[in-house]
This record gives sequence, structure tokens and C-alpha cells, in this order.
Amino acid sequence: MDPSPVSPEYTQPSAPPLIWQRVRETWLSQKPSKYASIITAVTTLLLVLGSLIYQTNFLHLHHWMEATQTAVFDQHQWWRLWTTLFAHADVGHLVSNSILFFILGYFLTGYFGVFLFPLAAFAFGGLTNWIVIASYPPTVALIGVSGVVYWMGGAWLALYFLLDRRRTYFQRTLRIVGVALGIFMPATAFDPAISYKAHLVGFILGLTYGFLYYWRHQKTFKQALVIETIIDE
Repeated sequence: MDPSPVSPEYTQPSAPPLIWQRVRETWLSQKPSKYASIITAVTTLLLVLGSLIYQTNFLHLHHWMEATQTAVFDQHQWWRLWTTLFAHADVGHLVSNSILFFILGYFLTGYFGVFLFPLAAFAFGGLTNWIVIASYPPTVALIGVSGVVYWMGGAWLALYFLLDRRRTYFQRTLRIVGVALGIFMPATAFDPAISYKAHLVGFILGLTYGFLYYWRHQKTFKQALVIETIIDE
């Protein structure tokens, strides 16, 4: 009687290794420019000096710095759109603006260069003032750098959202919404002396500029991406 045939050994085919990728480095992973702190400090110092000139009426420059609809549009004194950025009503007004001005200026200069800050920031500060005072009564003065600060915040949040590819869109959205609500939303009751319109216009212009800046330089930003391939066997 023949022995029973031996069944061939069955080997289950191994599953293919799981291969996935993740972003390890982005444009924001690099260190900010070593000149960022110097440039931002000098710009902030100029802001402080301008405010001291305004508050002390040095060389009677006080009334030549403010921007009003009458002075700008009727008398064509266009420089006021920018000199008024350096005018602040008091030390508290100056300090509240200077802190965010320095922090945001450092990051914008450090990662994107002097064209974005201070050049583009102050250029759009004048545009923000032009838009806002056009809707104000003729003799109401708009002073302070708040419009620029909100422009800087909008530009930074837009660029962060587009560049931080290490996190999901949902995670990035939560971060920028949290920062925007925590820093830029008013923490006090309505104050008629504060130009909320300048804040809003500056923030919207900053967001728009940030998205357009990314679109213009997206090839450079994508070249900075370091993608890591992980094989999970």
C-alpha cells in the first residue's frame, strides 16, 4: 500500500512593504536671517523716534505728520499717508504697536527679506491709510502704525498657512485662527479712538499680499521642501 502523498508546504505570500512619505523640512525650517534682528530693531527705533517727534512737537512737526482727508485729498499732501504711521497719541499706544511690530517684523524679514519688511509693509501702510481716510470726515486724523501691524499679521499668517507643509490643512487652519483671535481681536470694549477699519483693511491687504507672494515665489519655496520616504516592512 502506497504511503499517503505529502501535501506541498503552503507559504503565504508576504505583504508588500508599506511606503509613505512625509515632509521633513520646509522653507520655515531654516533659521531666520542673521540680519533680521538688526533690521527690525533699527526700524522699530525709527518708529519710536518718529513718535517722540510727534508727541513733543519737535520743530513744530506735529501738524505735518497727521493724515486727514482734507490734507491728503484736497491739499495733495500725500506724504502724510506715511508720516502718520510714525505718529502715536501716547506711550501706551506706541508700546502696544511696537511689540507686535518688532515680532512680526523679525519673522517677515528673517524668512522673506527686506523687500517684504520693511519696504512692502510700509508701502501698504500708506495704501491702507489712503483707503481708510477716504471714508472718514474731512478733519478726522488717522495716526499710528496699527494698519501696518495688521498687514504684517495677515501676510505672515497667509504665508505660514501655505508653507508649513509638515502639518495638515486642518492643523494649520486651527493654528492661524487661534493666533488671529488671540492677538488681533480686540480684548477691550469698543473704543471710538481706535480705527478698527484700519485694522481690518490692513489685515485683508496683508492676507491678499501673502497669498500672492507665495504664488509668485512658489517654485523657490517648493525647492526648499525635504521629503522623507519611510518603508514600513
